[in-house]
Amino acid sequence: MKYLPLFILSLLLWVCPAHDIPVANQSKNYQIAFYNVENLFDTINEPGKRDGEYTPVGSKEWDTKKYLEKLDRIAQVIASIDSTETLAAIGLAEVENLRVLEDLVKQKRIAHLRLKIIHQESPDFRGIDVALLYNPKLINPLSFKFLNVDLNDSGKTTRDILVAEMVDFTNDTMTIFVNHWPSRWGGQDKTEPKRIAAAQTLRKELSKEEIQTQNILILGDLNDYPDNKSVWEVLDADSSAANDGTLYNATYAIHADSTQGTHAYRGHWGVLDHGILSPVLYGFIDSVYVHKKRFMLYKNSAGDWFPSRTHSGKRYFGGYSDHLPVVVNFK
Repeated sequence: MKYLPLFILSLLLWVCPAHDIPVANQSKNYQIAFYNVENLFDTINEPGKRDGEYTPVGSKEWDTKKYLEKLDRIAQVIASIDSTETLAAIGLAEVENLRVLEDLVKQKRIAHLRLKIIHQESPDFRGIDVALLYNPKLINPLSFKFLNVDLNDSGKTTRDILVAEMVDFTNDTMTIFVNHWPSRWGGQDKTEPKRIAAAQTLRKELSKEEIQTQNILILGDLNDYPDNKSVWEVLDADSSAANDGTLYNATYAIHADSTQGTHAYRGHWGVLDHGILSPVLYGFIDSVYVHKKRFMLYKNSAGDWFPSRTHSGKRYFGGYSDHLPVVVNFK
């Protein structure tokens, strides 16, 4: 478990005390989202990171024009989620560093939101991290930390889990967990122990007495489906809202519908991106949905619409992401 030193905390985050939080229109719902943005890298080759392909001379010929286009694409998606001016926070996965996040929040489509950033460099071998952007008019952090995931896998590393205790404009508190568990690259069976290790790390944190009484929202690309062992058994995230104190996976209903999903693999939809809640918090949700707009999709030869991604291998498509955002809409 790692905590940000105070001087880094002061650089990355300005905390607005609960009594200074502007009072928003409490008749409105507000939303918290998660989005795997698919390799949001800058163009700089940083020592110690496997980011060489995302440089002008790399295999993907990743130059300033493509980088700026990618930032604008992600900002367009965030702006479309916030079209009702109620996006309180959005967790992100596959961001390279603080620099790309600072460039993102300055994009003209979302600059007016004045989004703040919670981020820390992860030990992930590819150099990608998770982060949380938040609208200080609607929600603010009381504290945050990052959980290290030990894969017990010969030095292989993965993303930290972000833990942020937030207070909203009603002075209610919520602890948000932002996850990006190890991928399935290499096969489901071979890689499953890595995701189980991530689930065990999160489950251990949730078992702490001070956490058990809190409103909990778990977001992230777990790289497993709601009925896989890491989610269903280890994390104990159930499909029922009345599950005797265990976690409720609000995205299970989407998973049960084969025509929906947050990610498509070989022409089939699936839910890899989750919204999981504590039972008490369930009573405050209005809906959970996949944010899917036509501009984020492409039509394949069979006439089906799927996420318009930035790359497939070395081939550049100039799209948005190979994932779609999942949004939790609170009353």
